[in-house]
Parts: sequence; C-alpha cells; structure tokens
Amino acid sequence: MLRLLLLCVYFLQLPLALWASPMFNQTELKHPNLGNYTHSHETIEKPTYTCISLGECDICSPLEKKTASYCFEYGNKEPVKCQWDDPNWYANHSDTLDDDDVIVLPTFRPCPWVKRVEHWRIVKFESVNMVVAVASLSVLIWRQRKLSREKYQQLVQRIGA
Repeated sequence: MLRLLLLCVYFLQLPLALWASPMFNQTELKHPNLGNYTHSHETIEKPTYTCISLGECDICSPLEKKTASYCFEYGNKEPVKCQWDDPNWYANHSDTLDDDDVIVLPTFRPCPWVKRVEHWRIVKFESVNMVVAVASLSVLIWRQRKLSREKYQQLVQRIGA
C-alpha cells in the first residue's frame, strides 16, 4: 500500500516538475524585424573588453524584450560595467571609425535566471507537492478506515451478533 502511495506521489510530481521548470532553450531567438547591421564592422578587428557584474539579474521590460539584443536570449538582463582590455585600442582606432562604426561597450548582458522569480517558482512547486501529498495521505487513511469498517461489519454478520 505504501508503494502504491509513493508511486502515485511520484507520478503526480513529474508533470509538476516539468511545468515548474523554466524554459532555457531559447538561445537562438533573433528579432524578426531587426536586420543584420554588422556589415560596416566586418573590416574592423573585434576589440576585447572585460565586463564586471554590477547587480543581480532582473526581468527586461516589454519594450526591451522587443528592441534590446541582450533581452532576446532569456528575457532577463544583468547590469555590467565593461572596460577595454587594452585602454589604448579605442584611442588608436577612434580616428578611423565613422559615426556609424562607433563601438559602444555594453551596459547589460543576458542572464538565464532571476533569483526572486526562481525562488517563488520553487516555493510554488513545493507547495503544490505538499498539497498533493496531504490529499493523497488523507484519501489513503479514509480508504483504510472504510475497508476496516466493512470487514468489521462482515465479521459481525458472520458471528450473528
């Protein structure tokens, strides 16, 4: 009987685990209305820079989700402070760059999880599991009592009391 209960709880939790888990397979999202504007940068070597996180991951606004490249991947953003690895690189190349070719260091980068959102997803998932477990246990106890009562009634009828 206990095995049956454990199996029921396990199979009830499986769809909930799939429902509560975040979807992170969105790595190849490209915005359909924005073109590929990297043509002018093909002749310029890619500069290297290092970014340092300034805060926690946060959800992008609806406008940012449509326009900002860092929000396309996960829909979340993390503020960063970026610096050139070679401080003289930009000074040496600024005279050859047109206004259209100016390279701007990023202020945000994509991040997969927002801590507070994930916390509430876990709380919701555990709460649903607890409710299902309590409901299953109460049904099990009720059924055992009912079967015991029926067996007692059958025994009373056989004895003829």
